[in-house]
Amino acid sequence: MAMLRLSVVASLLILATSLSAYLRAAESDLEKDFRSAQRSIQAQMKNKNREQRLAAVKKLEAFPVVEAAKLLVLSGMGSGDEEVRRASYLTLLKFKEEKEIGLFLATSVEKDLKRGAVDEGTCGAMGVLLASKNADLEKKADQLLEQAAGIVANSSGLLLLVTVADELGIAGTEESAKTLLKMSRLPLFAKNFAYRRAVTQGLIRVRQIDAVSELVAMLTSAQGEVRSDIIRNLTALSGEQPGPDPMQWANWWKANKATFKFPDPAKPLLAAKPKAAPQGGASYYGLPLANRVVFIMDTSNSMRGARIEAAKRELIKAITELPESTEFGVLVFNARTTAWQAKLVPATSENKDAACRFVYAQDLGPATASYDALEAGLTFDAEAIYFLTDGAPYGGKVTQPAQIVTLISKLNRLRRMTINSIGIGVGADGNVFDAFLKALANNNYGQYIRVDE
Repeated sequence: MAMLRLSVVASLLILATSLSAYLRAAESDLEKDFRSAQRSIQAQMKNKNREQRLAAVKKLEAFPVVEAAKLLVLSGMGSGDEEVRRASYLTLLKFKEEKEIGLFLATSVEKDLKRGAVDEGTCGAMGVLLASKNADLEKKADQLLEQAAGIVANSSGLLLLVTVADELGIAGTEESAKTLLKMSRLPLFAKNFAYRRAVTQGLIRVRQIDAVSELVAMLTSAQGEVRSDIIRNLTALSGEQPGPDPMQWANWWKANKATFKFPDPAKPLLAAKPKAAPQGGASYYGLPLANRVVFIMDTSNSMRGARIEAAKRELIKAITELPESTEFGVLVFNARTTAWQAKLVPATSENKDAACRFVYAQDLGPATASYDALEAGLTFDAEAIYFLTDGAPYGGKVTQPAQIVTLISKLNRLRRMTINSIGIGVGADGNVFDAFLKALANNNYGQYIRVDE
């Protein structure tokens, strides 16, 4: 009997060894196949023709091995072509349950975070890890999320998280929604405005029922610009305007969830403009005021006369109306930028009176250094900027309008502030000044207001 048991055990060991050898051989064959094709695929990914590069990415779908994943991360997601990056990410996403690939991606992300060298490949790798249902990879992804959240001060962690949220929103899959929901549960969501807004905007872009449910639930605690984002989105989705009351939106969703259909995807939901300030609420040129605001006022010589008088009157009125729960700052600019205070202050009666005196006392000066003023505004811990000017940029670090929009939007990616622009005496539609202020607002979640002479 003992001999029989030994014989059975020996047979099982032989079978297990044979199976293991077979699996290793199969894996080796796949890796051999990839090595045979690797050089031609690499060359194709460098081709100037986009269709050729996309075809190369498509070929990589057949090779769920670490070396193929490396190529997708480095060459695919490192591409300057957004379409190639997107295709590379979606291909990499198909490997999300491959543990060896997942461990490679996790190691790459961890190294990049430690070096403070987060790039598109890092963010794509993190997105794939977050989408995995493999228990070990899920655990590793959660650890990396917490690691990134713990180093937001040096920007690499925040850049990773914000980029992942943006990419998940663009991908728009059911898995994207689940990952964004996971990201919304991190403690950082309550602590960091830029992260909170990026995750919320990701959920807004995802056309999934679970995402809408989460947005409706968020309204019970959301504040400021995040709350405004959600309400604008739900208004665009529903075609209704129940207002800011979370309970009314909850009732709408309860009544419509089972039969809800998303509207035409050709209409970007984030493009929906904020409504005018409610009657009796604090406003500035008709714009509703956020909870944490920075006012930036042009004091260049061209503002002389009625323009500066009107601008001061409107700004003083807005400051006076601020509720005490608000925090605010004031900047004025011509050739140089001057801040009333170095940081936001509570809207107490004393602070509002002092700010109004500061505005009233402003003299005019040469030049219109718009870039410098906007750059200074982005250093404040605010949610929204209200930028008022009467002329095209002139003087300062950057003067070309399109370049200012590009650079400020890039800086704002990790701040997520709303930038509203108010143009005085703008002139004809579509001129350089008009186009500058419109693009500045459109690229930074804001609204553009034209003011007649």
